[in-house]
Amino acid sequence: MSGVSTKVPRLAFVALLCVFRADLAPAQQVFPPEAVPVTFTEDAVFASRIRPLLLSHTEPATGPYAVGKEVMEKLLKQLPADGLNFSWDLRIAGDAGNVFSSPDGTIFVDRGLAQILGPRAGLWAAVLSHEIFHVTRRDWARRYLFQKSLQDAGASQIMLGNGSAFSGSWVDAGRASILLAGFCQTMELEADAESLMLMAHAGFHPDFVPALHHLIEAQPRQSDGKFLDSSHPRWDERDQRLQKLYAAAGKEYDHFWPDRYASPGGNPPVVVYAGLPRAGRGIGEEPEVRIPLHCQNLSGSVEVVLRLTESGLASELRQFTGCTSNRTLITFALPNHELRRGGTRVRGEVSVLDDGGAILTRALASIPVR
Repeated sequence: MSGVSTKVPRLAFVALLCVFRADLAPAQQVFPPEAVPVTFTEDAVFASRIRPLLLSHTEPATGPYAVGKEVMEKLLKQLPADGLNFSWDLRIAGDAGNVFSSPDGTIFVDRGLAQILGPRAGLWAAVLSHEIFHVTRRDWARRYLFQKSLQDAGASQIMLGNGSAFSGSWVDAGRASILLAGFCQTMELEADAESLMLMAHAGFHPDFVPALHHLIEAQPRQSDGKFLDSSHPRWDERDQRLQKLYAAAGKEYDHFWPDRYASPGGNPPVVVYAGLPRAGRGIGEEPEVRIPLHCQNLSGSVEVVLRLTESGLASELRQFTGCTSNRTLITFALPNHELRRGGTRVRGEVSVLDDGGAILTRALASIPVR
């Protein structure tokens, strides 16, 4: 990499696709995959031009990342014949920011994310199945064509010079940006929906998707707001939008893999995340914080950690729970110092650890104290 700016591949990755944008409101108009003209080849041309540069700044998925390659091969075996007409490859990138796919079928996973996924095949399946469908549905081409249609609409309106006559088709920069974001969000939902079934058929429980979402949420760049743009909603909000899809894919998984432990992904993962903390008054009118927990596949216990900071003071409270239902409520009494004052707002961080001390999820919170 000597003598080559490391900013070049980062820009190239960003240009590939708007991935993991998760406000899943449908766009007002969508180009379906079959609407991409047979003669459209710009995506293939782009991929061939950028491939040498990307390969020179990435490494193959070998050694500690070989599990990703193995998972990818299992997923690809479930695709119809036309889904194999790509140069499928998995590469590990130095600082891609997350995971990105090229129109030719090359999937690039950031090294930091790859290390988080580690040897857990189910988490790799959650990442790769999503990107596989971005490729097979030609989402790079769809986004390109949609963006071009917005640009053409704006240019035509300006040339006509009569805003009042064609106000219904007017696309200014602000509205174009909103429409493009909505289009990208719709593509994300489509990729999510199809990837869940692909995982189920290949032997990876769909619950690995929400497990991945909340594991990513637990990373520092997520919790401090620097990992993704500010329009990205909480991961649990995305999961709520996908609940029916999770249930349907789960039934499909159980049909093909009745012995869960023997599936390629093994038993479903533990999925635990906290809802919005709320302050209240307990026995003796003492101030306390109540945290609702959402739990799936938990057979043991988890540890909930609440870190509070206010006026330069910090407190860390811990509690174990078996979390037997989605209505589990964890209650922490506020410590005996300035945090107990009413009429203030306490900054906090809620983390959930499994019984081995590994992080499951983390989220920031602002808690009103009355």
